[in-house]
Amino acid sequence: MKDTEQRIEHGFEEIKKEQSGGESKPETAPQASQPKPQEPTKGVQTYIPMSMYRRLNNLKLSRGETIGNLVIQAIDLWLDVQEGTKKVARTI
Repeated sequence: MKDTEQRIEHGFEEIKKEQSGGESKPETAPQASQPKPQEPTKGVQTYIPMSMYRRLNNLKLSRGETIGNLVIQAIDLWLDVQEGTKKVARTI
């Protein structure tokens, strides 16, 4: 469980770095990370530990984004890594 939380946190950090060009200032997600308007969408509900929810909510507040946007970005990165189109280096 801890490993999964660390990978998700690292994924958020990677997304943040990509969006800010390496800077760490908060900014909103670019249009590209959101589903295309003409693309059908599917609502998904899942249960996460409260510790992960608190961390996600803190990111939401600091970046001025919705949890939905953050989850879309995280899933997009996760899928890219799983499909081999992106690599994520583990940091210690």
